[in-house]
Amino acid sequence: MKTNKLQLIVIACILLCFACKKPEALICCGANPPDVSIFHNWNIVSDSTYVGVGVTNHLVAYVGQPGDYFDVTTNGLIYTNEGGKLDTLHYQLATDSTIAISAFGITLNGVPATSHYSFTANTMRISSPVIATPGGLFGRKISLSR
Repeated sequence: MKTNKLQLIVIACILLCFACKKPEALICCGANPPDVSIFHNWNIVSDSTYVGVGVTNHLVAYVGQPGDYFDVTTNGLIYTNEGGKLDTLHYQLATDSTIAISAFGITLNGVPATSHYSFTANTMRISSPVIATPGGLFGRKISLSR
C-alpha cells in the first residue's frame, strides 16, 4: 500500500512539473534561443533626414514601403533598398551602442559621425547626431523592424 501511494505521489509531481511549463519557455531556453543581434535583413519602418541648404533646409520623413530593407552584414557592409534606390554603406561598430556608417548623417573631413543604435530581437533604431551648421541642420534617424 505504501508503495502505491509513493508511486502516485511521484507521478503526480512529475505531471505537475510538466504541466507548469509553457511551450514557449522550452523553445526559448532550449535549442532555439532568440536571435538578438543587428546582423539581419531589416524592414524600413521610417527614415527621416534633413535636406536642402539654408532657407530650403527641412526635415523629410519617409515611411517604409514593401521591399525596402537595411541588410546589415557581419563584414562591415549594409545593403539598402529604400524607395527602389539601392545603396551599399560601409559601417564600423565602435561600441555596443555606437556605429559609424558612411553616408549616414553628416560626414566631416571624410569621417562619418558616430551614430547611436538600440535594438531588440524585432526592432532597431539608428540615430546620427543632429548638427546645426550655417547651411542648416543635418542628421538622420531610421527605425527598422524584422
